[in-house]
Amino acid sequence: MGQRTISGDTVYQGTDLPADDLLGDADCRICAGLGWVSYKVMVGDPRFGKAEPCPCRIELLTSDSAQLIRYSNLKALERIRFDGLSGDGPSAKSELRYLYKQAHNRCLEYASAPKGWLVITGAVGLGKTHLAASIVNEAIALEIPAIYMPVPDFFDHLRGALNPYEDSGADDFFVQMREAKLLVLDDFGMAGTTAWAKEKLLQLLNHRFNALLPTVIVLAVPLERLDPALRARVGDGTITDTLNLDVTSGSPVADLGLPEEQLLKRMSFDSFDPRGNRGRTLSRSQSNSLHYAYDVSRTFADAPEGWLVLLGDTGVGKTHLAVAIVRERLEAGESVAFAFVPALLDHLRFTFTPDSTVNYDQLFEWIRQVPLLILDDLGAQRTSPWAEEKLYQLIVHRHNARLATVITTRGLSADNNDPISSRLKDPSLVSVLAIDVPDYRDQGLQRLSAEDSPKPRYGRNRRISS
Repeated sequence: MGQRTISGDTVYQGTDLPADDLLGDADCRICAGLGWVSYKVMVGDPRFGKAEPCPCRIELLTSDSAQLIRYSNLKALERIRFDGLSGDGPSAKSELRYLYKQAHNRCLEYASAPKGWLVITGAVGLGKTHLAASIVNEAIALEIPAIYMPVPDFFDHLRGALNPYEDSGADDFFVQMREAKLLVLDDFGMAGTTAWAKEKLLQLLNHRFNALLPTVIVLAVPLERLDPALRARVGDGTITDTLNLDVTSGSPVADLGLPEEQLLKRMSFDSFDPRGNRGRTLSRSQSNSLHYAYDVSRTFADAPEGWLVLLGDTGVGKTHLAVAIVRERLEAGESVAFAFVPALLDHLRFTFTPDSTVNYDQLFEWIRQVPLLILDDLGAQRTSPWAEEKLYQLIVHRHNARLATVITTRGLSADNNDPISSRLKDPSLVSVLAIDVPDYRDQGLQRLSAEDSPKPRYGRNRRISS
């Protein structure tokens, strides 16, 4: 059975289907309850060869919550809702709880007013599907028609192996997915390696992208592993917001890749005081160096490009600015690695021990290639020929590949023959921000008055004057 066909002003009435099998209004003079219509029109007409939801069906979907739930294809996931989810997520790792909380809030916001595309990525077991199902259930509660569809099931429906909408064929089903007010595609990347599958997915994505139809995509594999054509559409940042629940999923070790949770909570751009140590008077040049470092770091965080070297003594705010950059990029859903240099070298050394479950090449390659790397406290490591060689290999690769990198250090070598310092001074790639202010931590005995406590707030996109 297919959709009703309309020719001119003639409407075909009547159907022998049971009322329970009708998606539309049984009394509708257009579709007689089928829910779908097509038109006998000339070739070239925009409606030629297309099936469209009947107006009566759209009215039913926006007024009948039971019909919305049936339409959604949620099945057992109907019970998954935001108010039943833990705000911290299923992981015991503090850094993953931080990422989940950010994603949870964004998904709730999206569900209340779907706009653009949302891409959710991360390892198995981190709550991706539960967030996606919660978006659909929240939308239904707000009477927004939404469909939840695992991609493997999508292909099965098209092939005819399954058909959740018994009164429609494969063409009608595809139109339904293509035109859905809100579509959630789960397990994206788990199936569809054939040319036919790729073509159908691209047709679906291209139509929804061009029509700006709200779409949520839950990736079952890292974005980098998708077919290039699919990756170009899914990863298009013009309408897509990416939520990564496992930004360190590519990392071979669990405790390397992000600052500690307390640092992430404490060290933001809003909590950074560019006036310096309030217990000490700053000279004009000191104040200028601190404000300039703050402004450049904030601009870099908006769109990381090139290298930043934050240079200064202990306690002048270098690590605070570096962690604030990490926060901004995590909230943007991008991959970033933060490594305290001595700890990084310890991890590399440990890969050579019998107890290590990670090989050296695996760990070192991840650090070399991560899109944004923050190396904290370069120069604090134990000096040895091996350590210097590893750092040299890392820095040379990222310098040659021009991969975004932030380095905090207490000083640069004056030796022009030092291969590491030479690259850190390269003006074509590197911005060196020298911070010459008193230690923030050394407040002496002076107490701050109440009127001194507010911190200044700067606009997120504040640019730097030359």
